[in-house]
Amino acid sequence: MNEEKIKITFEGLFCVLLLVVMTVLMFTEVVARYVFSSSFIWIEELVRYMFIWMTFISASYVTATQSHIRVDAALSIFPKVAHRTIKMIGLLIWLAFSVVITYVGFNYSVTMLQVGGNSPALGIAKGFIYLGIPIGYLLMSSRLLIRIYKELKNPTLQDVGA
Repeated sequence: MNEEKIKITFEGLFCVLLLVVMTVLMFTEVVARYVFSSSFIWIEELVRYMFIWMTFISASYVTATQSHIRVDAALSIFPKVAHRTIKMIGLLIWLAFSVVITYVGFNYSVTMLQVGGNSPALGIAKGFIYLGIPIGYLLMSSRLLIRIYKELKNPTLQDVGA
């Protein structure tokens, strides 16, 4: 019997918690709307913002578990000896992109906090809502640094992904 090891990370637990809360909230909204003919105006907005956070935090999770979708067919045009170098270049480009998005995202969130503006139903500052994007990319950057370190430490790793 070949059992795969389940890798539990902070990001995975956070996303599961968000998904459970989102499901309960949406179920409550559906019941309120169709059974009691009334609804909570704030539930749809809250679930939307939770979904944004879940999306970007889960991107870090799939980086940690190496579950991202990737195209390995492009490697077939290069000799096998170059595969490790090409994968490492891909990781470094991915890391650079993640660091840039983290920086830009934090600046945007701070700007939104300074300028003001709140969500319509909940009154949450939009800067806090958008903070999920740079936090997700910051976590992804840390996961990528760990993967790059492991690859440099153990060059025989087969699957570093890109």
